[in-house]
Amino acid sequence: MKKITLRAFLALLTLAVSAVIASAQSYSIPAGSGTLSYTATVASEIRYDCDTEFLYEIYAVITYSNFSYTVSGSTYPLTGTDTAGYDVYQDYSGTPCQPNSDPSIYLISPAAGILFTPAPTTGCGGEYDVCPGGSAVLLTSTTFYPSYKVASVLYSPPGNQSSQGYGSSTTYGTTTTITNSFTSAQTLTYSGGPPGIISVGETIGFSNTSTNSTAFSESWTDATSIATDDNSNKTYNPTGSDAINHNLDSFVLWVNPEVIVYSNGATPVGYTVNSQPTTGVSAILADILPPIPAITMEPLPGSISETNPSGISSVPVSYLIPQAIASENGGGNSYMPGLGAICKNNSLYLQQLANPTETICTQANQCGCAPSDFVQILQTDPLLNYNGTTYTASPYPGTVSPLELDTSGATVCNYNPLPANAMCRYAIVPIESGSTTTQFATLSGSAGATFAQTDSTVTTQTLGESNSFSEGISFSVGVLVAQLKVQDTWTWTDGESWGGTNGESSTMSLTLKTSTAACGENVNIYEDTVYHTFVFQVPTGNYGCN
Repeated sequence: MKKITLRAFLALLTLAVSAVIASAQSYSIPAGSGTLSYTATVASEIRYDCDTEFLYEIYAVITYSNFSYTVSGSTYPLTGTDTAGYDVYQDYSGTPCQPNSDPSIYLISPAAGILFTPAPTTGCGGEYDVCPGGSAVLLTSTTFYPSYKVASVLYSPPGNQSSQGYGSSTTYGTTTTITNSFTSAQTLTYSGGPPGIISVGETIGFSNTSTNSTAFSESWTDATSIATDDNSNKTYNPTGSDAINHNLDSFVLWVNPEVIVYSNGATPVGYTVNSQPTTGVSAILADILPPIPAITMEPLPGSISETNPSGISSVPVSYLIPQAIASENGGGNSYMPGLGAICKNNSLYLQQLANPTETICTQANQCGCAPSDFVQILQTDPLLNYNGTTYTASPYPGTVSPLELDTSGATVCNYNPLPANAMCRYAIVPIESGSTTTQFATLSGSAGATFAQTDSTVTTQTLGESNSFSEGISFSVGVLVAQLKVQDTWTWTDGESWGGTNGESSTMSLTLKTSTAACGENVNIYEDTVYHTFVFQVPTGNYGCN
């Protein structure tokens, strides 16, 4: 392996800063039965000692790029770069800075990857020479198909004609991991939902977070159809009440996730989040169901019996059945999953999938689904206060501040900025940066008002708590990674972070409206730090609101 000489830098120790870029060199190392090739470029500098800030040292930053993998006569270009830092000449104090040589994953195909670990060495030809080395391991993969992912919780605002949803700007939502064993997460971006189910302009994307390379973040753009609309529904709000009703909080579900885990032997090192392929459709589509109100997944009143201990739910049949999408070959429809696919007893759903033109799933039979299938979903909303044993919800009144439910307590979670590592599922949206006064909007019977509410006044930081929920795995393909699949159970872990992920703010579209002419009250606005959606509180006393 070629060396790059840095002896000339010793003459520059009297300078404050100096840097020279060496010419790039090409290298090849073995990886499985093939060869990984790359280019290494060294930038070397004289800088302040990392401990005293008064003495100097020579430090090298090596950039690895132009990766490709050759096996059986075929070469596969790989995207991405890697870097490593290394002390070449120690400072006078004799204490080197910590080198940086984190490994990176390069994907050969959806089923294979390479783990490259930079390993720069010194003294390989002269006292101050740097050799840009490294090692590569061919990774195996396991493809998992979790049943669903809770993508968002939309909290019901006050007002019998009010709604909340994703607006026309980009909203950065949940930061999710699947285990703490990984070194990296790689993700794809794709359009979400079948035409007619999700608006054409809506896109859900997944990307790495800037603060946690093992996590991925969900983003929503132009998701104008992702909104609650149940406050004005006579079935769900028969009295036309203006009060906040957490039974009308809605859940946005992703029902065809795919996770490919890359492993070095039995040790998982990275993963890719994607969506299951749809037969007859080449585009990658995330099947994101429209918001499903909590009340439809709860048991119908009086439906719990000795023979049916969890009762009967009332999910609209349009959510339950397979979602039709036009095939590209013009031979009829292809079908993406409906909510019935996640239910334990999904025999009716499978019959419906096999016979899409027949009426097999009905409102009465719920496509085989029962409230027990939805417990994990409903329990992701603390304000619903759902008991998974008795299948009952005891929602907190809208007059209660959501900060009262925070693990660190309302006093701590009312700060701005929040203390480091505070456990605050809910936080205030301040009227201005640094303020502890909650942002508010006005619900008035005289005229409706629409707001583009943003959390840009809060500081982005990671909090000290996460929210995990487990659900089933439909099946998996490949070498089993035992620590991810325990008795057919998959666990997503959604972390709390204050402000938008990746340094971007979250924006929601909020409409406050009521048919009650005398109604007028200020509505305090809080943020769910897991899903980056907004939560509401009204003062005690109805101010003419029913």
